[in-house]
Amino acid sequence: MKNKILSFVALVLMLNLAFVAVAQEQEAACCATAQSSSYDPLVAQKFAVDSKTQTMAVINDNENTIEILVRKGDNYEKSKVVLVDVFEGRHDSHAIYRPQSVAVYENHIVFLASHRDSSYVKVLTLKGEEIEKFSFKGAAQAFSYDPATKLLYIAGSNAAGYNVFVIDATAGFEHIKVEGSPNYQYVKPKKAEVLAEQDPTGGGLALVAVLVVFVVLLLIMVVLNLVFGKVMVRHQNKKAEKATAQQPTNVNAAPAKKAGDISGEEFAAIAAAIHLYNDELHDEESTILTINKVAKVYSPWSSKMHNMNPYRR
Repeated sequence: MKNKILSFVALVLMLNLAFVAVAQEQEAACCATAQSSSYDPLVAQKFAVDSKTQTMAVINDNENTIEILVRKGDNYEKSKVVLVDVFEGRHDSHAIYRPQSVAVYENHIVFLASHRDSSYVKVLTLKGEEIEKFSFKGAAQAFSYDPATKLLYIAGSNAAGYNVFVIDATAGFEHIKVEGSPNYQYVKPKKAEVLAEQDPTGGGLALVAVLVVFVVLLLIMVVLNLVFGKVMVRHQNKKAEKATAQQPTNVNAAPAKKAGDISGEEFAAIAAAIHLYNDELHDEESTILTINKVAKVYSPWSSKMHNMNPYRR
């Protein structure tokens, strides 16, 4: 009986130990899953701090620098100033690198700087000494680091689209691999490029342009006929009504004759009157020519000889 009891107790203990082992394995798996997904949010940040050394990295937008502050007692002191890019006296503002985000990863200060067309990431020690710097094309504003996969995610957007980069940091931030890193760049296609793809020969565009011109001309003609035509007709009718209203009315006056009611005698009289009128336009002149000889009296007042100097030999 005692042997049965002992065997039962041993079985219960073994089951308890197996249950605890399974629970520990599940907890470890859950922790590993949580750790693999515990990366920083992909959001730009202006401040970063290392809790162990109480070192803080700050972006100074006014001076275009990264400033490193170290705690000493109850205060912080500025230990290092890193210039991102020279901006004084420059007029090419689109080509000046500006700090976008800063963070502290594995005892390293990492900051991102970019301008309109390019970006670079620089890795510093906590004291501000430069370790690594790599540049890439495309604008970027934020980055995030996944400590489980040792990948540095960088992303940014601009007026033409957005850019995404993934940098391998498995060998540490001292040996970051940039070559062959996956990246994706989206650029909004221009309207001319879209039209070129949809209509490579340009025939559709020419047809649409011609149709638009003819439709616009047709609409203009319809508007002029419907609107301005009626307005002009009304104006002419009103003008004619005013003219007839101003003329005196004679009840006994004979009705006006039409062009077809004129007789042949009247046409002959009109033609004779026109002929006589044309003959009377010129006066009758005599054909006798009279030539009168006019005597011209000599007058020496205008003689040229009096204006000549005498020649003396």
